Amino acid sequence: MWYVIQTITGNEEKAMEAIQRLVERRVCERCFQLKREAVWRIRGALRIHTENLFPGYIFVHTQHPEEFYRQLKYVPQFTRVVGKEGQEFYPVSKEEEMFLKRLLNKDEEDTVRLSTVTVDREGNILESGKPLRYFLDYVVKKRLRLRYVMIRIHLFGREREIKLGIRVEGD
Repeated sequence: MWYVIQTITGNEEKAMEAIQRLVERRVCERCFQLKREAVWRIRGALRIHTENLFPGYIFVHTQHPEEFYRQLKYVPQFTRVVGKEGQEFYPVSKEEEMFLKRLLNKDEEDTVRLSTVTVDREGNILESGKPLRYFLDYVVKKRLRLRYVMIRIHLFGREREIKLGIRVEGD
């Protein structure tokens, strides 16, 4: 199961290194960040780079959550595990995990790729490639010139806006 850990924004890599160093491998099968491809416009040219999809959050895959939580207390970069009221530690729900896997397009990949979109003259999205095609109904903001859209979805216990990079057909 996947679990979410909140850490200091900008220190996600350090926290992951500490977890990999201090938590037993049998307890923490995988520790990872989710990233997204984004587009920068530099001197008129579009450049693709990656950035954190959820700044301040890292994910772990474990079959031993109680043991993982106990060992995690010794990781200095750890801030807190995201949990529900009355519980210290809970897994990402099946619906949330399915949403994230659909965004990622593959189970083994940790980066949300750009979606290619076709737009009309008014800037309405007519067609979209994966992963945005699954979430067109959730779009709350689109900035075609800046090559992103925002979707709003309930995730990790609250409403969140997630920025997804796009490539406009013809780029």
